[in-house]
Amino acid sequence: MSQNDSTIVVPPDSGTLRINQTNIHSVKYEDIEGLLAKEFGDSFRAYRRKYERSLNYDKTGFVSSFPLTVQIELVNRCNLTCIMCYTDNHKRKKETMTIATIDKLLAECNRNELPAFVIGMGSEALLYKNIREVITKVREAGVMDIFLGTNATLLTEDLSEFIVDQRVARVEISLDAATPETYLKIRRKNELPLVDANVRRLVEVKRRKGSALPLIRLCFCVQPLNVDERQMFEDKWRDYVDYIDFQEMVDFSSVNALVARDYDSIPGLSEMVVADTHCAYPFNSLNVWANGDVTPCCTFYGKALVLGNVAEKSLQEIWQGEEIREIRRELITGELNPACRVCLSQRDRENFTKVKSGE
Repeated sequence: MSQNDSTIVVPPDSGTLRINQTNIHSVKYEDIEGLLAKEFGDSFRAYRRKYERSLNYDKTGFVSSFPLTVQIELVNRCNLTCIMCYTDNHKRKKETMTIATIDKLLAECNRNELPAFVIGMGSEALLYKNIREVITKVREAGVMDIFLGTNATLLTEDLSEFIVDQRVARVEISLDAATPETYLKIRRKNELPLVDANVRRLVEVKRRKGSALPLIRLCFCVQPLNVDERQMFEDKWRDYVDYIDFQEMVDFSSVNALVARDYDSIPGLSEMVVADTHCAYPFNSLNVWANGDVTPCCTFYGKALVLGNVAEKSLQEIWQGEEIREIRRELITGELNPACRVCLSQRDRENFTKVKSGE
């Protein structure tokens, strides 16, 4: 633990330590941690030890001196209208993160030796016209674990070559269907043949160049329309990608009411049952939206928990601020604020559990 890392007093808990987020079921075809440790050495191992401590905040009380991960949304636009997404985010006034803001963020991240940076959050990162410049700047800032999130519809061969050459650590591709019919129902465009070809081409470029990076992760948001395609999806991709993360779907229908503090319009808010109050995001990450707002999590419910704006505060000030300290306290005690309560209660546990259990 570095000099400025800290711990929060938590109740004694002898439960099993977590190694993953509780809302993700990971199917790995490669030793992900081992491959990245081989690439980045002891610094990566130290970062992942801190990350695992943060996942178990309710047992360890661990909070690093600076976020372990910073995520950014470059532009609040997407070229798909997925049924499980908060598409209101993409219909509002266009917000685009400036290069000056990115430079400011990365300078602070560099000073604090940030280990992980995620490009792409609530929107499609490849719509950002200067995406290559951003990737280059993040690498030059000394970040090890660079994530690029995309739906892969715009993942051209030239861009794949660039990503491999820049040694981006991970490409996260959101892809929730094994068949064109299901893809169309969920993503509302008939783009699966294009996406399949783009992903396989990225794999081919990586193999042709003899590169271990990027590790390729498929993100499958589990929901009623696709839960029966889980095994088909695994069989389709096991020989191409490094791992698949099956993720719980969250119902975002209450986001607008929470942002407006219109709690009376949310039926049964005070009685909502939260079966699992675990959420490690406020203990390991900060998330910056295209307009500069900073939130404690990357989900759209975070929009009701804005901690500040990077035009006015540094990430360090926000990370150590009273607002996020209170959210951490709430998650430890279970005395949740309305946004966390609704978010954690709206997870689709039933279908996600079917995937985890292999039903």
